[in-house]
Order: sequence, then C-alpha cells, then structure tokens
Amino acid sequence: MTRRWKEEDAPVPVDLRLMPMALAVWAGALVGLALAERMSLLQVTMSVAAAAITVAAAALTRKRWWTVGAVMTAGFGASLLVSVLQAHAAADNPLTVAGANGSWATLRVTVSVPARAIQSSFPATDSATERPAERWLLTAHADSARIGTVQFEPGADVSLMADGPAWPELVPGEQIEISGLLAPDGYAVLPGTMVKVRGDPVVLAAAPWWQRAGAAIRKHLGDNAAQLSGDARGLLPGLVVGDTDGIPAELTADAKATGLTHLLAVSGSHFALLCGVAVLLLRRAGPRPAVAGGAAVLLGLVVLVGPGASVLRAAVMGSVALVALLVGRARSALPALAAAVIGLLLYDPTLSRSVGFALSVQATAGLVLIAPVWSKALQRRGFPSGWADLLAVPAAAHVATMPVIAALSGAISLSSIPANLLAALVVGPALVIGMACAVAGPWWPGGAMALARIDQPLLQWIAFVAHRLARWEGASLPWPASVPGVLGLAGLLLTGLLLLRQRRIRALAVAVVTGAGVILVPAQVISLGWPPPGWVLVGCEVGQGDAMVLSTGEPGTAIVVDAGPDAALMDACLRRLKIGTVPLVVLTHLHADHVDGLAGVLAGRSVGAIAVGPDRDSPSAWRTINDRATAKGIPVVGLPRGTHWASGDLAVDVLGPTSAFRGTDSDENNDSVVLMARIAGLRILMTGDVQNEAQQQLLDNGADLSADVLEQPHHGSAKILPTFIAAVHPQVSVIGVGRDNDYGQPSPKALAQLSSVGAQVLRTDLQGDAAVCVIDGQVRTVTRGAVLPAGSGHVRGGNDGA
Repeated sequence: MTRRWKEEDAPVPVDLRLMPMALAVWAGALVGLALAERMSLLQVTMSVAAAAITVAAAALTRKRWWTVGAVMTAGFGASLLVSVLQAHAAADNPLTVAGANGSWATLRVTVSVPARAIQSSFPATDSATERPAERWLLTAHADSARIGTVQFEPGADVSLMADGPAWPELVPGEQIEISGLLAPDGYAVLPGTMVKVRGDPVVLAAAPWWQRAGAAIRKHLGDNAAQLSGDARGLLPGLVVGDTDGIPAELTADAKATGLTHLLAVSGSHFALLCGVAVLLLRRAGPRPAVAGGAAVLLGLVVLVGPGASVLRAAVMGSVALVALLVGRARSALPALAAAVIGLLLYDPTLSRSVGFALSVQATAGLVLIAPVWSKALQRRGFPSGWADLLAVPAAAHVATMPVIAALSGAISLSSIPANLLAALVVGPALVIGMACAVAGPWWPGGAMALARIDQPLLQWIAFVAHRLARWEGASLPWPASVPGVLGLAGLLLTGLLLLRQRRIRALAVAVVTGAGVILVPAQVISLGWPPPGWVLVGCEVGQGDAMVLSTGEPGTAIVVDAGPDAALMDACLRRLKIGTVPLVVLTHLHADHVDGLAGVLAGRSVGAIAVGPDRDSPSAWRTINDRATAKGIPVVGLPRGTHWASGDLAVDVLGPTSAFRGTDSDENNDSVVLMARIAGLRILMTGDVQNEAQQQLLDNGADLSADVLEQPHHGSAKILPTFIAAVHPQVSVIGVGRDNDYGQPSPKALAQLSSVGAQVLRTDLQGDAAVCVIDGQVRTVTRGAVLPAGSGHVRGGNDGA
C-alpha cells in the first residue's frame, strides 16, 4: 500500500477546541442584542445563573460532549449578559434620553476616529438656506455634557454630523467643545446619540504625540497622492491608511462587482502582510526582536488607521500569535482567530451584527482551513509553492465568504477569483511601497514623492483589473438573497468540499464542472431570458430608490430616468441590459435615492447629456452632479415644461412642473420633473416623487395624462390623489421600492387605487428588475426575480425624501 504523501507532508490536525466557545459567544451576543429591550436585568441574571448551574453539573462528569456543552453554555451566558448590560446602559444614559427628546446641548468630546466625508449627495444640516457641500461624520467620546443648567458626564460614544472645513483637520485624541441638536442615532446597533453640530469646534486639548504623528503621516500621504494621476490618486491613501474619500465612485462600483473591495481600504490582510515583513526583516536577530518588531508595526498600524471591525480583529489575532511565539508554543492560526472572536465580541457585542466583521472572520477561516490544503494539493501536482499560494489564497477566501456576499449582493461573482489572482500580483509590493511613502512623508518629502511615483503603476493595475473584469459579460450569476438561498449555498459549498476529498469524486466533479461551464455559462452570457425581447421600460432593482430605463429601440442604447441610491446597483442593472450608450440621463429631483447612483450610469458608458428638473434645494447635490459631468465632458441641461426630446423610436415630452413649489409638505418631491414617453405605441408616464400638490397641478393644466404604463409616484406613497390615478388609468404600474423599507411603501392606499383601475403592479422589492415589453403589438411584463436583501440602497446622513 503506497502512501499518498510523505510523512512530513501529512496534514496537521486542526485545533478546534476554541471554536465551539467562539460560536456560542457570537450567538449569545446576537440573542442579547435582539432581546435586550424585552429582557430585564433580573431575567438575564437568572438565565446566566441557570447556565452556571448547568456548567457546574457538567463539571462533575467526565463525558466529552457534556464538557463541550458546558463550555458553550458558559460562553453563551457570558456574552448574553454582557450584551444586555451594554444595551441597558446605553439606553439609560442621560445623553441617549436627551437625544430622544431632541435637546440642544453643549458637549466636551474627545475625537476617536478621523472625520470622513459622508457618501451622499445631501448635506447634514436641515437649514433652509444655502447648505455647504463639505459634510463630515466623526465618532467621539463624550466627556461632559451641558443641557440647559444640567451638567453631567455621559461616558458614551457619540456620532457627530458637521459641516465646514475645520472638521477634517481634527486629530484623534483632541478634546473639543461643540454645540448642537441631539437626536437618536438610528444607525447604531445600541441606543446612541447623533449630534447635529452647529458651528466650528473649539479645541480644548491637543492630541497625544503619537496621534499627531499619525495625522502628519496621513496628511503627507494625501498630499503626495493628490499629485498622482488617474485612479492611483484615490487608491494610494485607501490602500495604505483606509482613507476612501478620494476613490472614484466608478472604481468603487467595479470593485464591488469583482470582489476587490477589500483592496480599496485597509483590511486584516494588510496587517498580516506588513507585520510579516517586519518579522522577516528582523528574523536573523532572533525570535524576540522579530516579535517585538511585529508588535510595534501592529500598534503603529492601529494608530495610523484607526479601529474598525477588520482592523481590531486583525490586531487582536496578531497579538495572540505574538504571545504564542513568546511563550515558545507553535503558532496556530485557527485558535488565534477563535480567541480574537471571543475577546472582541465580549468587548463589543455589536460586532456580532457587523457584516464586515463576519466577512473578515470567514475569510481568515478560509485561509486557515482551506488554503493550505489546496496549496499543498497544487504543489503535489508540480506547482511552485509561491504560485500555489497565489492560486489557493484568493480562491479559499472567496469560497469562505461566498454565502454572505451572495446574501448582500444577490449574486455569485464569477470574476472575483480571477480578479483577485490578477490583483495579487501587485498588492504586496504596492502596499509595502505605499506604507514606506507614508512613513517617509513628514521627514523626507522628496523620497516619499518618488515612492508614490513608483507605486502608481501598481495601483493603476489594480484599478485596471477592477474596471476590465467588471465589464465581463456573465461576470456574476443571480442568487436568491433569502435565508434559504444563503443556507442552500453554504450547504452546497460544504458538501462539495467534503466530497472533493475523494479522488474518484474529484474526477467526476471536474467533468461535471467542465460540462456545466460549457453549457450553463454561455447561456448566462448570451442570457436569452434577460433582457427580455421587446422591452421598452425596465424598473431597476436598486433598493429604496428609483431607477428607470427607457429603450430607444436601438441596440445597447437607452435613456435613464433617475439613478437610484447606489452606483454599483445602477451599473449592474445597465450591464444586465447591455446598455453602453445613454443619450440622456434625467434626474427628476435631487434626493439621494434618485441621484446617488449617477456614477454607476456614467461608468464606462457614452452619455450624451444630464438633464435635471427644477429642484435646486440641495446646492451640494447640484454641485456634485456638475462636477461629475464636467469630469466626463457631459453637458448638464434643464428640462422646462414643454421640452420635446427624441432618440431612435423614443419620444419624450416634459409635462411639468409649471413652476417651483413653495410651502408644500415637500417642495423637492413636488418639483420632480414629469415626463410622457412614447415608444412602440405605448404611452409611459414618469412621475418622480410628485405628491398631491404636483398631481393636482398636472390635472389643472389639462394635459392628457392617460398612459399605458405609470411609474408610480413616490415609490407608492400614500400621498396620491384618486383623481390622478383615474386620469392616468394605467394598464401597468411600476413601483421602485426597497424591501422592508422604513416608510411602509408601497402604501395600501396606493395599491388599492391601482387595483380599482385594474392595473397590474410590478414591484422591484418583490420581483426585482421589472420589464414592460411589447411583443406582436401586445403589452407583456417580465420580471427577473428579487435578489437584494432588506435595507439595500440606504444612504447614511442623506435625505431620500421618503
């Protein structure tokens, strides 16, 4: 009997002892956060006491499974207790209570994380006057607060929403005094407070020297990056210190499509690579200097980048590994990962609900469990070790994170593995050179600039890979984002990994995969089912927002009416429709759920003009649109009532508004431009977010509103006139809306009115991309199936006008 491998190559048993504890702690945190509002501290204490009794009883036995169960029970109980205690403490904090009451407060806070620009086309303030375009979000620790005559010490973290040029200059560790309106932080997992700051901050105390040094490094890196060209300008600070503000929206969208988003900002792999370089350089000096150097790099990176989910996970896991080296034990990455998960979740239970944290842990687990096996298998077949690792690492990380990514995107990326393989050729050198550029910046400006120039082609290669592979036809396959869909995918992957351990099954799998590739992939690329033949209108599934595509009747050409809230989702919809030319983009009004996806329309397409309705109530959004148009050489035009526009078989007339609205419930919504489109014998009424007042104006103007197809106003809002629906009397109504949105849209009132006129309703939240087609002179509807999870397309800090 021959051995399958040499004794020294035999697989090392995986140390799983800490994994049950880690899973139990994670589950306890999730349950605690979910039930915190309904569980009193007494109930939690009694539950933990019962768990302790169970643990004590198990300790009296010597059965292995009893011991495992006891350990898991202890971890679950401890995590449950910590999460509920933190939730109750946050809810009872006087600052949280004041935020719920909308109080005005003056606070002294210590900046925790550098300011970052809010990725929305809308300002943070709610002033009716000119609103500045510079909007920033910061996290700070509230040291003291004064509300009226009452002063107290909250001892809690707060989010700051602020305008103006002073905020990005703040350094973590600085103490500042601010005043503003308190509000609940609706985006925080625990009850928290958002401060809508008015005015500039007053600096009371300087930051520690190490924070000032980190700020100087970040500033010089940004200055050097600004002198680069193309995508490298934003990629350099993004890759090195996690500053993604300068990364173009088109690159962000393409990176999402190709699974390269982890390269646009700092992730755990960055820590591993840079700490590994330090250890290798100091290895000849002995293990202790090498470990000390790795630890120094670890701490320096935390200061430079700032704490985030993946950053904290990487730092804690690296610390566990360093301690293991110091005590003379062999390094074991999986126990280190489990220890990191346990420690982080007990310190901050909210990480249990962080998608980024989950992806980080899953990717690391894939690298620990799958990548070494695949790498050794490739080496046994003649691959050099370096190339084997290069192939195995991205493939393992992709497989490990595939279920969660499918849940988030509603698709399985076929381009992710080749994209990561191609990018991996330069990521290591690009990161090391970029970090050297950052560190040299304050002390050797000329050398730092030279390093930035050397790094530029490597960064441009990463961007090139993202752009090129995102344009592949069939780069992703739709996959249900539901719980059964995710569990089914996870089960298929696990079954496949287990079965592939058998040689005969591996051979069969190769044959099956090859056959499937020959048959199924071309079918997806050719995509006989999508877009459907004869389509004239498609409502794109972009989450909570509107994005409508009108065919001109010419192949690959369409106009876009509103761009939704997410550039990546907008781009994906147009790619599915194979649209490469957009003669006209219409933005009915300037709310984020209609304009924030504009970059996705512009990504890699020929665009003739951008037409904007009369709404100018958001100067920052208007400025952003003009900046993007100028960068692409695209004219921006108005759409006054009476405008006629035509391209191919499509004709469009502007019906309203007659004049700008003032004093209504939402002037911006009522100022939406209203279009009547005609193609293939159909009349299609596009309405933006018009509400009762604008609908009545259209009726009063005497325009012919009758239409075969209606884009339902305002995502199916209840602000709809029965007389308006009766005048339109549509055969089909298309509603652009996000699944399980916070606004109750579409409303029962709107749906009832549509039912009363016999209209067929197409909803993007339930049916995904929704197409209206004309086949043999008859109207047909085709839907692609919803794939996005609840909550997609929301814009933090923005105004979606809902």
